[in-house]
Amino acid sequence: MRYLFLSLLFFMCCVSISGAQHEDWVTVKDTVNAYVIAFPETPEKKTQDVSTVKGSIKMDSYMLSTSNDVNIIYMTSFSEYPKSFFKNGLDTFEAQNKVLSGSVNGAITNTKGKLVSDENITFNGYPGRKVRIEVDNSVTHAVYVIEMKTILAGYNVYLAQTICEKAHVGNARAKKFFDSLELINVKK
Repeated sequence: MRYLFLSLLFFMCCVSISGAQHEDWVTVKDTVNAYVIAFPETPEKKTQDVSTVKGSIKMDSYMLSTSNDVNIIYMTSFSEYPKSFFKNGLDTFEAQNKVLSGSVNGAITNTKGKLVSDENITFNGYPGRKVRIEVDNSVTHAVYVIEMKTILAGYNVYLAQTICEKAHVGNARAKKFFDSLELINVKK
């Protein structure tokens, strides 16, 4: 009897582990904007013009809205700023940080959120920021968290983000998404 119980337990563990290992994510390889990232399902691609204080820029994005996932949104975007936007270039930490702060502050303003963590990072030799922004939903009284990684590679801004309920911050699926981000031929 004990042997039967242990055999069944072992079988159930193997089935659970093998089921988890066979989940296929969709790899998006954007060769035009030079990055690769994996989504749980096929995202929708969009291109739009975004207004900035210095003028309009083009933003290419991939977004996946989910209904059966711990993360409600998975998203990446890419924007190339014209060099003419930066009279003195982007060679200094201060200039680079200003661009990265603009991305973070834009997300906070657009969502009416609150910055709860902010970390300077280096990605492939380039400066970046890893932030969490809390957003209160006044209708459902739920608190959502935007986890965002922003990288500045020259005049190019790469952004990856997820949105989930506060109880699920730092979940394994968000980690898998962020860990899958790679810049192609853009190493300093």
